[in-house]
Amino acid sequence: MLTTAVSLLTVAAAIAADFQVELGEPVTVANPKPGVPIYPWFPDGHITVLPDKAGLQMYWAGSASYRTVGAAVDTMRLSPAKPILAKGEPATAFDNGGAWLYSVVALSNADYIGFYHAEDHQWQTGRSTNGVAWKSVALCTSGDGGATWSKKGQILTSARQKPDLPAWGGCGDHCVVFDKGRWFCFFQEHYICMAVSDDKQALPGSWKKWYNGGFNEPGLGGKVSPIEGLVTRPGGNPSVHYNTELQRWFMVWHTWTGNLVYSSSRDLIRWEPPVDLLKCEAKTKLWYPTIVGSSDTQAGKEAALYYAFWPDKSRWERQFIRRTIRFVPKAGTIPIQSR
Repeated sequence: MLTTAVSLLTVAAAIAADFQVELGEPVTVANPKPGVPIYPWFPDGHITVLPDKAGLQMYWAGSASYRTVGAAVDTMRLSPAKPILAKGEPATAFDNGGAWLYSVVALSNADYIGFYHAEDHQWQTGRSTNGVAWKSVALCTSGDGGATWSKKGQILTSARQKPDLPAWGGCGDHCVVFDKGRWFCFFQEHYICMAVSDDKQALPGSWKKWYNGGFNEPGLGGKVSPIEGLVTRPGGNPSVHYNTELQRWFMVWHTWTGNLVYSSSRDLIRWEPPVDLLKCEAKTKLWYPTIVGSSDTQAGKEAALYYAFWPDKSRWERQFIRRTIRFVPKAGTIPIQSR
């Protein structure tokens, strides 16, 4: 059962120009049996769910990332039992603090491509004692349907240099979608930003960041501009899916103040002004939202909103929450268009 603090959440009357978003009651998602080792710290970023011969497979992103398979999130089993992605060695690796597998896309029945959030916890003064991280986005691939993975290197790094003393920074906390032959990565560098790759394999060196109105800066070390329509709500950990009911792209993310907000787009580049979805109370926090329909990158009229809820944001304990989310177009406002 949820703590009574969840009942204090305010569900915003989230109405956009031509559609309305409705939320069901919050439910706690239980740890599958046998348990996923990182469950007490989950969710810890974007969640990937995609079709599998067993029904679904889901990636539990953490400093060590796991995979489960099964008919439903609540009844999945670990497969394999050990992590499918873990922190890098040696200690000088860019992912020495962990590898959070946030986005997975199937290129074929066996060949998968993955994008993971990497953290560097090493500093000139020695290893950080409180997990302060310098972040980046990296690529990995699987040739066996997601059971094992190989790291392929960084694809997005900050234009800012990592300082000698511990400081939060870099770029990461992302999700990735594929549309019309192009990869789109939505990430944060305080604000929500984006980058693209026209390479089918999304290899390092193929990525361009959005800067001053175009994708014209290299993914590795290039400058970046925030997505213009979203600058009023800085935050991180976006979740982007194509909504077949609304016939547009839909993004949900958390602000740094602990609220959930959303926006929509026809082309993944121009985004509408953000709208409140869920607001926290003074002592609570809402982070790490993901919307899952048939997968984490496509949904229809009804889907599931997953997120982390902190009853007391001064403590580390969180709850893994699911709510039904419905997308309701206003009559006659959604034009028929090809995607």
